[in-house]
Amino acid sequence: MKLKTSFQLKPFPFKISYEDKLLFLGSCFAENISEYFEKYRFPVVTNPFGVLFNPLAIHKSIDIASQEKYDFRKNTLQYNNVWLNLDAHSSLSASTEDLLLMNLNLSKNSLLNALEQSSVIFISLGTAWVYKYLKNDSIVANCHKIPQAQFEKKLLEIDEVISSINQMINTIRNLNPNIKIVFTLSPVRHLKDGFVENQLSKSTLHIAIQQSLSINNNVYYFPSYEILLDDLRDYRFYKEDFIHPNSLALQYIWESISDVFFDQNTLSILNKIEKINKRLSHKFFDPNSEASQLFTYKTEQLISELKKQNPLLKF
Repeated sequence: MKLKTSFQLKPFPFKISYEDKLLFLGSCFAENISEYFEKYRFPVVTNPFGVLFNPLAIHKSIDIASQEKYDFRKNTLQYNNVWLNLDAHSSLSASTEDLLLMNLNLSKNSLLNALEQSSVIFISLGTAWVYKYLKNDSIVANCHKIPQAQFEKKLLEIDEVISSINQMINTIRNLNPNIKIVFTLSPVRHLKDGFVENQLSKSTLHIAIQQSLSINNNVYYFPSYEILLDDLRDYRFYKEDFIHPNSLALQYIWESISDVFFDQNTLSILNKIEKINKRLSHKFFDPNSEASQLFTYKTEQLISELKKQNPLLKF
């Protein structure tokens, strides 16, 4: 008996191994997936400017990183005794302007290094709804809980998104001609925008991604949106808010990623790391006991053996 729809994912024309450095940019879904890569000890950089939901914000962060010098003060302001920047997530905000500017410049350098050194970049687009800060007429990455009256909300046109994605690709290529770019559409629904409005947003992003794929080489699409909404398609795969995918759904998506991006050698290393991770998380009632010390010694041996076989691994 067939109880759900499912689809067969096509293998990607390239594989990801432990020799690859990976960069994840975009929505909170990018962070969800990057956590799995980190868990299995891949070299990963994730969202140096924090979570960014719309394509224009992601594009701008890449442009900022690519510039030799950038004056962050143009979109920096103080609100409720906190210094913030409208092109970055609130996680970079600080108590003083100098500390904020230091955070922003560190993020800029981190993103530039990752763009230049990574072999694969995953970009997760979350929404086509954007907010324009009325005081300087600029699209922002984050409103930082500033009163909504100071912003104008608008839905990006498909051509605007296509243009932004293509310019984003060109900037990345100028920094790193051989990098492979994988776009994904975040399956997290932005229902605060409205049910119809969320569908309009996701459709706009989806069409723009597919249009950009058709005219760019080494640019790909991973169907995380389709996996959750069409393959799983059940609220038991969501958190209690019925919006965000739960751990079971994320594990399913991770296994789908493993199927299409990893060869047998990489999968074998993953299995060994999984066993080591379980040992590392094991807690003994008495950490000084003979059994505990023997267990720790055996774990260290397993790590040492694996690192000899794969010197790039870090524990």
